[in-house]
Amino acid sequence: MRLHAIDEIDGDLTTAPYSVPVSREFLQTHPTLMVDTRNFGDAFRLQLLGAISDLDEETDGLLINSENFQALSALRGRYQGQVSCVYIDPPYNTDATPIAYKNDYAHSSWLALIEGRVLSAERLMADDAILCVTIDDAEIHRLRALLDRALVEYDLLGQVPIKNNPAGRTGTVGFSICHEYGLFLGRRDTARVGRLEHSESQKARYKERDEIGSFEWTNFRKHGGLNTYRVARPRQFYPIYVRKDQIRFPAMSWDNTSRCWDVLEDPLPGEEVLLPIDDDGRERIWDFVVETARENLPHLRVSKDVRGRTAVYRKWRLHQEGMLPQTWWDKSQYSAAEYGTNLLADLFGETHSFSFPKSLYAVMDSLRVANLRTRLSGVALDYFAGSGTTGHAVINLNREDGGRRKFILIEMGDHFDRVLVPRIKKVTFTPEWKDGKPKRMATPEEAERSPRIIKILRLESYEDTLNNLELKRSQVQQDLLDQQPGFREDYMLRYMLDVESQGSASLLALDRFEDPFSYQLDIATGTAGETKPTVVDLVETFNYLIGLHVKTIDHLGGVRVVTGTGPDGERVLVLWRKTKELDSDALDAWFATQGYNTRDQEFDVIYVNGDNNLENLRKADQTWKVRLIEEEFQRLMFDVKDV
Repeated sequence: MRLHAIDEIDGDLTTAPYSVPVSREFLQTHPTLMVDTRNFGDAFRLQLLGAISDLDEETDGLLINSENFQALSALRGRYQGQVSCVYIDPPYNTDATPIAYKNDYAHSSWLALIEGRVLSAERLMADDAILCVTIDDAEIHRLRALLDRALVEYDLLGQVPIKNNPAGRTGTVGFSICHEYGLFLGRRDTARVGRLEHSESQKARYKERDEIGSFEWTNFRKHGGLNTYRVARPRQFYPIYVRKDQIRFPAMSWDNTSRCWDVLEDPLPGEEVLLPIDDDGRERIWDFVVETARENLPHLRVSKDVRGRTAVYRKWRLHQEGMLPQTWWDKSQYSAAEYGTNLLADLFGETHSFSFPKSLYAVMDSLRVANLRTRLSGVALDYFAGSGTTGHAVINLNREDGGRRKFILIEMGDHFDRVLVPRIKKVTFTPEWKDGKPKRMATPEEAERSPRIIKILRLESYEDTLNNLELKRSQVQQDLLDQQPGFREDYMLRYMLDVESQGSASLLALDRFEDPFSYQLDIATGTAGETKPTVVDLVETFNYLIGLHVKTIDHLGGVRVVTGTGPDGERVLVLWRKTKELDSDALDAWFATQGYNTRDQEFDVIYVNGDNNLENLRKADQTWKVRLIEEEFQRLMFDVKDV
């Protein structure tokens, strides 16, 4: 049995071998049980986290509820240079759905929105990563110009019209619009487009099989195109000697002056001499140069052509990795209505209210072309995630070939909770739904290839930051302002917010780190003007700020213990405790009992909150350093603000 859990406090959906009292019949009919850890207490969550041996490696999906520029900035330390492909379908102006801007500069506002996020995401992309952006006619020319200017090291790999609306929609230009575009960009010299699956009709042509795979017999003589003539490739014009089903290549030497082969052997009695001359008497060429033809002799055969003449045939195979993507996509499965809107209706019944979801299969093919198909452990990023189609597509790709690809989805709308998260839960549970109900249970293989851990993060919004600013003016400050009225306006504009907001919760009030597990912000509830105190996960926040690849999270003897690897490969240990309950002497004793100062568990960096004496416990031959979490928090938060 596999347990899946979504943890809103520790921020992870996790799978672990955890005992629950269920019957054998339940296990047989429910091979995958979805567990949302919001519904459980801290003890269960911590026990679940402690059972996972490599937390980040086991995490298959990351869902972030946030404004996307802020989220991309938060991901920089952890994911810089690690994203395999980016797929985005940004909002854009159409006649049907114009975007409401606060000024009359609609296009410039839209371009500024896109540019800032493209540049932030580019920092996360690997050198061979590919960016795919879907766009319509209204903005494509502006987007092309923006991408050319912003991504100077990237080339346009392809611009593909995608027939996403076969029925068409009415536009202002008198045409029924039935397409959008997919733009694929990658770094020159490193990015390579991926291949797509061959169609069933293509596969059907290759009916014969050998130890290598499927093939069909094709004439060894090339035909069609200027490059198939002797004048273009003279080295591929040479004689082949044939007797019955035997093929022989005579000894030959190349004459650079005449640019032809000197044949050094005459045909034997009974051998027929074949040259690549077509039915009209034109000198063509063979498929291979003679050296390659000799190597492939077992894959050649003699047969009669349609006119009864002797001919040589070769085995022609489909490319094992698929076919190169074409520049016109018109599969029926690309219909957004049928495989986007209707698919959501199957998942949720008629209750969903998400407009214009993408076709699942158009996104899957876009990810394949963005080379995610060959990267079985790659990372796909979508920072305009909408209904979560990109995550759904990654799950489907993994179920097809057993890959362990991961996805990062960022979305700020309220449909994050209404559509995106429920959708990922549902398709993780089982792939087929109808009228909001599962059509069948996932097979054991599908369950094994489903996400095991999905982490959900909710980042503080700009409005929440403002709600948690506390402006405090001392009497000394007030007296200075009263004495220097000319300075008041300059102070109000330049200094007041920075000076008087010190100690606010949203600016990390360091005195509150005495109890890091109860740090709270007032978060908007959705009701006008209403907020509620909400615990902030400082442990998870710190992990992302230092770019930590988390291996384990445990709670041992009152200390939250995090281990992992830093961005530069350093071994990291992070210790959190309530300083009033576990003072410096108690922490020293705890540290000694855990064996962290032995060679077996030596770390390069140890972070700890609050005053401590851990440096004094280091042995002479050890090199680890202790850093104060509060100081690192302050330094890194300023770095993030400067992005």
